[in-house]
Amino acid sequence: MLQSKEALDLREFDLFSSVSDKSLEKLMPHLYCRTYKKNQYLFMEGDPRDKIFFLAEGYIMFEIGNEQGSMLYLDFVKRNQIFPLAGMFSDQFYQHTAIAVTDIKLYFIQTHILEDFLKANQKLLIKIINRLSDILSLHQKRVQKIVIPNAQERVMHTLQFLMEDLGEKDGTDMVINCPLTATKISRISGTTRETVSHIMNQLKKEKIISVCEKKIRIHDPNYFEALF
Repeated sequence: MLQSKEALDLREFDLFSSVSDKSLEKLMPHLYCRTYKKNQYLFMEGDPRDKIFFLAEGYIMFEIGNEQGSMLYLDFVKRNQIFPLAGMFSDQFYQHTAIAVTDIKLYFIQTHILEDFLKANQKLLIKIINRLSDILSLHQKRVQKIVIPNAQERVMHTLQFLMEDLGEKDGTDMVINCPLTATKISRISGTTRETVSHIMNQLKKEKIISVCEKKIRIHDPNYFEALF
């Protein structure tokens, strides 16, 4: 039986939760552990896609920008998620820039080794496909809601998606432990920082949310869904 810390950590990832010890042992010699400090870059958009990462602690932010320096895309990865899944088996280069939002701990494996491992296991391939389908569905909903013209509704929808994607239950509350500034939320929602701050302050007055150290606590998780 595998008893190493790395093997136990990998078991926390859904992809490996049901993999046999014998199969997992094949990956152990190729698995590396690293820690990064807040704001460190893991890779840049356009870098060779030579590693797949397993986030054990903390939060990662994905960015895509244009030549003018404007932000086109912003998204987050939380604990026990594998990234990047986009481009699996096809892309030679990373589609995003990945930045540590907090201090993080992660594992990584060379891309070709993990892809070969997945190709040899149909059940794991199905898990990857299902996860990609979930991500695609979430992003389709996000695009449909955030392209609406009303800026206030875009902010509210963004808070709802962040809660659904990053929120963790704490009693009857949902807590987004990933540090989020008004600027980050404005980039996701395509609004101004001032608009986000105004709406957040109103939600705090109504005791729908509270914010401590950039972490958002939603006291009424059904509030956003009931609005629309």
